[in-house]
Amino acid sequence: MKQTNNRQLLALAALVLLTVLAGCRTGRNVEDKAARIKKQQQYEQLAELAKAQQGLTDITARTNVSVSYNGHSIRVKGKLKMRRDEAVQITFTALGLMEVAFVEFTPKAAYIVDRVGKRYTRIDYSEGMLKSVGANFATVQALFWNRLFIPGKDDAWKQSEDFEIISTCTRQCVEPARQRMLKCYFYTDEEYKQLQQTHLKLSLYEVTWRYDMFEPLGNHSFPTTFDVSFSGSSRTVAANIALSGISCADTTWKSGIDLSRYEKVELEELMSILNILK
Repeated sequence: MKQTNNRQLLALAALVLLTVLAGCRTGRNVEDKAARIKKQQQYEQLAELAKAQQGLTDITARTNVSVSYNGHSIRVKGKLKMRRDEAVQITFTALGLMEVAFVEFTPKAAYIVDRVGKRYTRIDYSEGMLKSVGANFATVQALFWNRLFIPGKDDAWKQSEDFEIISTCTRQCVEPARQRMLKCYFYTDEEYKQLQQTHLKLSLYEVTWRYDMFEPLGNHSFPTTFDVSFSGSSRTVAANIALSGISCADTTWKSGIDLSRYEKVELEELMSILNILK
């Protein structure tokens, strides 16, 4: 009788163990399935954010720029003009009347122009550090257009596998699945409706680009305030770019500038001329 009871207890224990194991396995399957569904929903929302501005080709706005560097500060007004895959152009004016400086990013290079001194410098993406870290026109365009991007790629979004999502309590962190030398981190709201911050890191250098004061533009919303900070090599530069009169209707402006009458100089010389590096 005792032996029979032992066998029954062993059988019961085995049955309980199998039931628990099966339950755990079933629970894991349910949890895994729920996680997969949630992840898929997240990527679908993220894809909508990435595609939100694809219908826009031009964005123009008036700008009020404040720059702080090495104890000095500069405030200047101007205009921002952007044409998708063609140019990002910023002009600076004195007293709101005379254009004194001009910056333009094109797919091949970036130009900084001193209108008053008739001098300019050109920075090629295909040279030196910019090429090695994958920084190019697509990178600059994405920063100004408030978009996700992958260093070294021309398209901001290909497929969900290009990005990984790390959830936090109040916002989501999105990063390229295969990070390169230039590390990128994108922060969105909980529902992936707005890209609120882009953070770039390269060794000791960091760039933080925050977006705020979103307003309707086309079928989406667009930030009217950029807060940008650059730190590294014992230097910190902070800039605030406030946009007003933002529009996607002006398509008549032309990119580029005739530099035939301008003298080409090194970047450091031009910065000194413009009294930015004091």
